[in-house]
Amino acid sequence: MTNNQIKYMIEVAQTGSVNQAARNLFISQSALSNAIMSVEQEFGRKIFNRSSHGMTLTAFGKLFIAYITPIHQQLTQLYAMRSSSAGGNTPSLSIISNGFYYISDIVAAIGQSHQASGLRISLQEDYGGNVSDVIANGMADLGVVRLWNCYRERNLESFAGAKLIYHPVAELQVGVDVSRRSPLYESAGEDISPEELAGYPQIMHESLDFGPYADILSKLHLPAGGVRYVTDSRAAMYELLDSTPGYVLNSRKFPFNGRSRVDTRNREWRFIPLRDCAIRSEIGWLTRESQVLSPEAREFVRRLRDYLVLDIVPTDQ
Repeated sequence: MTNNQIKYMIEVAQTGSVNQAARNLFISQSALSNAIMSVEQEFGRKIFNRSSHGMTLTAFGKLFIAYITPIHQQLTQLYAMRSSSAGGNTPSLSIISNGFYYISDIVAAIGQSHQASGLRISLQEDYGGNVSDVIANGMADLGVVRLWNCYRERNLESFAGAKLIYHPVAELQVGVDVSRRSPLYESAGEDISPEELAGYPQIMHESLDFGPYADILSKLHLPAGGVRYVTDSRAAMYELLDSTPGYVLNSRKFPFNGRSRVDTRNREWRFIPLRDCAIRSEIGWLTRESQVLSPEAREFVRRLRDYLVLDIVPTDQ
């Protein structure tokens, strides 16, 4: 299996489409299909199920992708090191997160501040619990993670076992995001009970549909049944949010002294806190033990804290 084939298989797994993956990779569909068949023949197992709805991973395929993804990340890092040494001493910053949209805003601001001097920024997203492995293996400078307080002790034990240091930043309020397509968007209430969400579709990442954190929905008493949209990307989640009356489980900053904490972007979504919810969400960052942060990484941490803690403005401004 070649390096290109590793990249091809990961792209198909992420997009769920040979057509889209081929466009993203700038190769022909036939070349990509041949590469998939070649790898499946090499391993003697089906990696993808093919249907009119696209490409989905088989049970073996999920294991296969889990194994080759860190290999691909390590190879990418090696090639980046080669490019960096050939092009001079350009500083770099690599971040992995659970896919929070504001991470893009933060790294864009850092890129702007380093426009004159130059900076290579690598941004990865992971929802399956691999952030710890990426940091522990040195494939990213730091990670940004969300901890639900009902799993916090278990998470901290896992971090300690991997020789990682967790730095909490802010505790967030748990609730749901809805768009203008939902009648809840215009509701008068400032919070909502789980029972009031009955009948509305659930939109979620697959990591909340199965896996170690799948019971968070029952812990929050969110009603089961009805339509559930399960995706493997955060972008697809919010595309569905914009086109359905469904809701996305999320967490946002608490109000402070009657003031609301405002997002940096103007989105047509409304966050509604869950009423009397005992579960909290915490955002923090991870590093390896004894790791010394670069100036760029320290700038990222400062901007992350600024976003999560300091940007409190009155709603009438």
